Amino acid sequence: MSSSSKTGSRRNSGAKFQKSSNQKKTKTKKSKASAKYLNEETAEPTLQDIIEKTRVSIERLGNQTFALSPFSQYYDDWLINLRQAVSRFETSPIVKVDEIFTKERDQAFLDIQTVLAERRMQESTLSEAEKALYIINHDLGDADADYAEKNQELSSKRNSDIRRLTAQVKTLEEDMANQEKLKFSVFQFGAKKTATKKLEQTQQALTSAKNQLEMTLQNFTLEQDKLHDNYVAKKQELSTKSDALHKEIEQLEIDTSIEARKEICTHLNNTINELIKRLPTH
Repeated sequence: MSSSSKTGSRRNSGAKFQKSSNQKKTKTKKSKASAKYLNEETAEPTLQDIIEKTRVSIERLGNQTFALSPFSQYYDDWLINLRQAVSRFETSPIVKVDEIFTKERDQAFLDIQTVLAERRMQESTLSEAEKALYIINHDLGDADADYAEKNQELSSKRNSDIRRLTAQVKTLEEDMANQEKLKFSVFQFGAKKTATKKLEQTQQALTSAKNQLEMTLQNFTLEQDKLHDNYVAKKQELSTKSDALHKEIEQLEIDTSIEARKEICTHLNNTINELIKRLPTH
């Protein structure tokens, strides 16, 4: 065998030995890391771990916001999650709850249930408010149409009466002009007396027609003002109701349970903190 062959053989043997050694070291490190991870996983949580996990869970629920109305659709799930968070804390083997904690916990849940029940009832009026608003908006439209129709009828009647009375006045004025000419052209006493009397009657009829025309215009103005005032009053009443309903609906579309839920979660965390202070230190 040549010298170069022997040298290559020794190099290959050394490389294989070094590779095998490195693999063993890597496997040893991995085994130690896996054992450490397994120990961490199987290690019992400390009291501080449980407290911190519970505090974070309750605080997160206290800051939770609901996406869409009706917000009451989220209440039941939220309460379940809150109860579960507190229950996990209570059932931990290293946590010993006392009567004070139990009493305060029960009262906290009773308080938040009462608040959420009230909010649920308020939200149930949302559909009623929306229905009432729809009716009012419909009534507003009807008021506009009714006013326009009655105003048109009144204007048509006025125009018709004015045309009739104006034509009557014009005819009487023409009659008077003709009768005045006739009066001055008649010389016989009897005929002159008859013409004068007829002229007086025509004058009275003309005065009456003019008065009637003036009264018609005045009455139209009064009726139109009355119609407009009634229309404005009705519109104002309906608009006031509409504004009130809009505000009510806007309020119902805001999650008013946020503050109450946050407050009760803060109270529960404080109750847990007070319990921990009462627990024996050994």
